[in-house]
Amino acid sequence: MKMTLLGAGVRAPFVLRGLASSRADLGLDEVVMHDTDAGRLDLMTALGGYLASEWGAGYTVRGDPDPRSAIAGARFVFSAIRPGQEAARAVDEEVPLKHGVLGQETTGPGGFAMALRTIPAMLGYARIIEETAPDALLVNFTNPVGIVMQALHDHSRVRAVGICDGPIAMQRSVAEFLGLPREQVHADYFGLNHCGWIHRLLVDGRDRLPELLGRFEELQAADDQWRPFDPALVRAIGMLPMEYLYFYYYRDQAVAHIRGSGSSRGRQLQDLNDALWPALQELVRAGDLPGARLAWERAMSERDATYFARERGTAVPVEADEPGNVFEGEGYEGVATAVMAAAVRRRKIPLILNVPNRGAIGGLRDDDVVEVTCLADEHGAHPIAQGHMPDLPLALIEQVKVFERLTVAAAVEGSYDAALGALLAHPLVPSYPVARVILDDYLDALPGLLPQLR
Repeated sequence: MKMTLLGAGVRAPFVLRGLASSRADLGLDEVVMHDTDAGRLDLMTALGGYLASEWGAGYTVRGDPDPRSAIAGARFVFSAIRPGQEAARAVDEEVPLKHGVLGQETTGPGGFAMALRTIPAMLGYARIIEETAPDALLVNFTNPVGIVMQALHDHSRVRAVGICDGPIAMQRSVAEFLGLPREQVHADYFGLNHCGWIHRLLVDGRDRLPELLGRFEELQAADDQWRPFDPALVRAIGMLPMEYLYFYYYRDQAVAHIRGSGSSRGRQLQDLNDALWPALQELVRAGDLPGARLAWERAMSERDATYFARERGTAVPVEADEPGNVFEGEGYEGVATAVMAAAVRRRKIPLILNVPNRGAIGGLRDDDVVEVTCLADEHGAHPIAQGHMPDLPLALIEQVKVFERLTVAAAVEGSYDAALGALLAHPLVPSYPVARVILDDYLDALPGLLPQLR
């Protein structure tokens, strides 16, 4: 069985490791990597092939610069592309910060700019999938996941499921806190990508969420992802918030912290990758693949150690001499392989995924792409009914959903008015003049990367 990996970025080895761990369930024998950057494709193919051999993965890894032949005949396509790379991400985040608005990769204007240049590329791949691998399931990790999934749903016939590692990290955290395996804790989750809540936690049929809310301070002490939220806020909401809601509940604080750090996460990762790629090239050309692995692991350890640090206003850790186990834990690669295993093995697996709503969340349209607890099987992912949201989170979700739909329209139609309306609709953009200056700054700062807006 063939799987195609779109995007040979620095995190591609995580996907390969997830596939290696799940090979017995998948029956996978070939992974084809594709990227528009031939140099990066060659380097990641070499490193990925070496790692797969070291793991005894049982599948071959090869690179293919031609998207049609890379995708043709694939059973699964995993997408993690980044048009413009980290240099464009840095612009995405720094333009709104100049105007006192949150700069973040997926949330607010940063996600808007990334979506504008990513949606056309993803729809182009969707056309190729329709023509050369019409039965393939697209597992999408390309950010911003929710907006990209909305575009794929509205403007293609591809079977697609969107994944994120945030909800599974929440579920794993509360399971560890309760001293239970994750599989024994059922999390009912609803919202949009990077904007959702756990509203019920079932263990042996009993809801343990009230207990978690009462012991939230203990949960914070056990896991950093909960620390940004005031316990009184969490108890008032009555649900466990995913960490990106920090940007909505503490918007002024988040902006102040990022601006006070003197840089942005995008610029930090650009510097990290700008150092990593030449090092990998030198080591791979010298035939030192163990050295390439060590250099990659050190960079991934630093990336992980500094995650969310500047946004929370905490000190950015100093790089350790030796990397830890970067493959420890279960992230997005675990979700991706679980989706694929459910399809191959024809079994139902509960997962939190990005899919069309189809009545799962009351008050939203059936074709609104949401992030919700689903059952994944050979037919795809089926959202589980979550009922009506309380008014407070629903008001936020409805506004963000308008933003997402207008962003898709702007990317597909090339409409300046839709793009301006999207920014104006977003709850983190305070006014029309600010929305307009951010949009115009993006058009000036990202020439050739954004659609021509009429």
